[in-house]
Amino acid sequence: LLPLEEVETPECRTISELAAFLKIPESRTAKAVFLIGKIDGKEQFLFALVRGDHDLNETKLANAARATELRPATEEEIVGIGAEPGYGSPVGIQRALVVVDDLVARSSNLVSGANKTGYHYLNVNAGRDFKPDVVADLVAVQEGMPCPRCGRPLRSERGIEVANIFKLGTKYSEAMGARFLDEEGASRPLVMASYGIGVGRLLACVIEAHHDDHGIVWPRAVAPFQVHMVLLRGKTEKGEQEEAEKLYEALEEAGVEVLLDDREERAGVKFNDADLIGIPLRITVSARGLEKGVVEVKRRAETERVDVVLGDIVTYVRSEIA
Repeated sequence: LLPLEEVETPECRTISELAAFLKIPESRTAKAVFLIGKIDGKEQFLFALVRGDHDLNETKLANAARATELRPATEEEIVGIGAEPGYGSPVGIQRALVVVDDLVARSSNLVSGANKTGYHYLNVNAGRDFKPDVVADLVAVQEGMPCPRCGRPLRSERGIEVANIFKLGTKYSEAMGARFLDEEGASRPLVMASYGIGVGRLLACVIEAHHDDHGIVWPRAVAPFQVHMVLLRGKTEKGEQEEAEKLYEALEEAGVEVLLDDREERAGVKFNDADLIGIPLRITVSARGLEKGVVEVKRRAETERVDVVLGDIVTYVRSEIA
């Protein structure tokens, strides 16, 4: 262990600036994070320390400190424990719970702030220069870190949290008097948990898996409508609106859910909106088609368009849905 040494480090408020100035890797530095946690109903200053090349996982910190809530510390609160924003060090601070990542505890001669603007300490060592109150794994997992089970490098994949589980403990059961008798006949409060599935998040998952460059491609099982009917009015309006409404009512009576777009917009706008919304089937009612006695049907996921005779459209749509 080398002697503790204070050095001037002007304008080095970040780990990257500090490492560049001292010409050392970020892994040789210690990063201070100031938070206020609620422990046993009271607020407690948490001074968390991780290696400079890592980020803090606040959930790990909360678990290690047994804190139920966390919030960032204010500048006044940081100064109040003897620290300095941007130059924080665990050396010499007071009235704070010092929670140190286990890698920091095992590392020697790190560089940390000196609790003095423009200065840092060289050769800071846990146990000699400061005493950690808690030592635990506090690091946020990053790609390339070794797997704790097999040791192989971890890789990062995209994901969406669609459900969550919270351990509620006995807080609410004690308040509500929800108790049970254990095997020895003693009355104890239930240990509770909550299990939630986010419907909005499930929709996000579906969209993530089912989309293209034009918008959503809803699977039929979860589509908000089964048919998107686009009405294209001709210059003379030869009954297009009336035919579209008749077809809409016929499909609805057959149990088909239909979204009718009869806005006063150009065809391109309506087709783009239909692709963006992503309903499985699109039916286009136009003056040109009605003259031939047909409507145009297109699947959202395909480019092919099919002309279907008006009298057969309900049967055709129901077979497509089936």
